[in-house]
Amino acid sequence: MSRELVFTPAALADLEETFWFVAADNPRRARSYVAEIEQACRNLCETPLMGRGRPDLRPNLFIFPLWRRVLIAYELPDNRVDILRVFSGGQDYEAIMSGE
Repeated sequence: MSRELVFTPAALADLEETFWFVAADNPRRARSYVAEIEQACRNLCETPLMGRGRPDLRPNLFIFPLWRRVLIAYELPDNRVDILRVFSGGQDYEAIMSGE
């Protein structure tokens, strides 16, 4: 059974920031790069336990690594997948997620 996908405002801001960062060098790639991240988020609706649980940082937090430079932080309330943040470029997601 598929879950509903919800992006928080912070996750949407992360995607927009990623788009503009990539677009500075390659606008076409920026669109496809963000689309691939969004597809990975949709895939989590079908297989929500693909990510690693990180209750040490925050209850019900999961982290899904995409490629080597992107981490998707999400929670699984009720019948949803809430995308909390999309980290890239070596951001300290542990510090950010434990403080949010």
